[in-house]
Amino acid sequence: MLGKIEYLSIILCFGYTISPLVCNHFFLENSKLYKQFYYVALVSVFLSIGGYLPQLSFIWLFYCGFGLHLYINIHKKKRFINKHWLGLLPFLFSLISATWFVSGTNDFQLLGYDKTWSFYASIHGCFIGWLYLSGICYLAIKHRNLVLPTVFVGFISSLFLVIAIGIDQWGGLKKFGLIGYLILFPVIILYILNVLKPKRRFSKFLYLIHFISILFSLSIALGKEFVLFDLDQINSEFMMHFLHGGINAIVVIPTFLMAILNEEKNEPSP
Repeated sequence: MLGKIEYLSIILCFGYTISPLVCNHFFLENSKLYKQFYYVALVSVFLSIGGYLPQLSFIWLFYCGFGLHLYINIHKKKRFINKHWLGLLPFLFSLISATWFVSGTNDFQLLGYDKTWSFYASIHGCFIGWLYLSGICYLAIKHRNLVLPTVFVGFISSLFLVIAIGIDQWGGLKKFGLIGYLILFPVIILYILNVLKPKRRFSKFLYLIHFISILFSLSIALGKEFVLFDLDQINSEFMMHFLHGGINAIVVIPTFLMAILNEEKNEPSP
């Protein structure tokens, strides 16, 4: 079986591979410059995370800042109209994730976090803050006349910070955030299916897979956090790191984004 660091590295590489492609499509009007820089930045991730040249991770941090800079320039005349300001959030989370990535690869011990915990923080910033929030922000901008998608963005960001603060010291905050996500994520999907009403059959199928998988994943986290089932150390690690984390990264987030992309085919960008 893969070691914890190796497994986290694979998940992080997967997230960093798809995140810029999603953001470029949703928010940067498929910028050629951003895409060209992407290949160089991604190589820096592979080399630094493998321990060959950890200093190259700064290239990834710079690339994430470059994405934010591009977005601000592209939308500088309409940043505060039609909810385009929401698009800033995924890029800010990309910087948060990249900061933890730099700390982990270079063993900077940011806030006292070692490499493992730094990679945890980076993964959460990537998959929840950068990828999942990209999809919600895109829908909020696209359906700018609706209020709830914007409210969802606020709740996702707030609960993310609550869990981040409580993950190491204040366990009560972490429990509160987890319960919040357990309620919020299914509500978002039910809202999309019943209010936004995706028209393509394959999109509906992907949302269904997303709904089932996220309930399963959150149930694992809830059971672990509130000790609803008795697990020894090995099984607990497998359930949380490999099963819970793997489902989120490989099934939950990709199916959600694929559903949005499939639904918006042949439609104008927001």
